[in-house]
Amino acid sequence: MSAQQPPPPHRPLMAVALVVSFVFLVRADQDTRNAAYGYLALVLWVGIAAAVPVLLALAIPAARMRRRVRERQP
Repeated sequence: MSAQQPPPPHRPLMAVALVVSFVFLVRADQDTRNAAYGYLALVLWVGIAAAVPVLLALAIPAARMRRRVRERQP
């Protein structure tokens, strides 16, 4: 069995949310009738800002535990 595992799915999701927020800003800037897209971009940024501490709180202990398990194995 391979020791390497695929990366967690939250990394691409955060990048996609950031790109989509910029697309929303461009759409909002094109026409005043599309101003709601600017608010959607802000909502995505708040979601990203709220998710980063949660993801760090999960990733740091997981990395420590993984390192401890690997050190114990012969």
